Amino acid sequence: MADRINRTATVHPSAHVGVAARIGSGALVGYLASIGKGARVAQDATVHRHGIVRAYALLGEASVIGPHSDIHAEAVIGDNVTIGSRVMIGRGVVVGRHTSIDSHTQIEDGVRIGERVHIGRGVMVDRNAVIGAGVTIGHRGIIGGGAMLGRRSGVSAQARVGTNARIGVNARIAIQADVPSGGSVAPNTRFS
Repeated sequence: MADRINRTATVHPSAHVGVAARIGSGALVGYLASIGKGARVAQDATVHRHGIVRAYALLGEASVIGPHSDIHAEAVIGDNVTIGSRVMIGRGVVVGRHTSIDSHTQIEDGVRIGERVHIGRGVMVDRNAVIGAGVTIGHRGIIGGGAMLGRRSGVSAQARVGTNARIGVNARIAIQADVPSGGSVAPNTRFS
């Protein structure tokens, strides 16, 4: 196991590290955390207590997984990503660098999230949605399956973007607004 866990990493004795998993230099794996088969926790990354990184998932350099969060199989979390507590990241999700995902958020399978995105507390992002770079989603927002949010767009708190909706670059969705399924919002406009 020593060859899979860098000598400068810290792994709590109660943590589980699966077969062929790798823990990078300076990484921290906390109390009762679990690193699945073939998963990789990169240099200086942190998995807090009860955090789970499932089989073949990747946690990038200097990224942080909060307590009780669950990163499903084959997800790829980029460098310098911060994930709060009790967050669920689905199978095969890709999260770009310098992104933050607040607590109690659920990201379903196959979602693609760009760089420098901020996702607020209690957000739900359904399967196969695509969130462009620089997007902001306010607390308790809902993003439907297959929806596409253009770069630097913003979805305010408690707003809903329906299934397969298209939000243009720099568009803004107002608080509690409801973009219908299959709907679209033009670039550089406001939807309320």
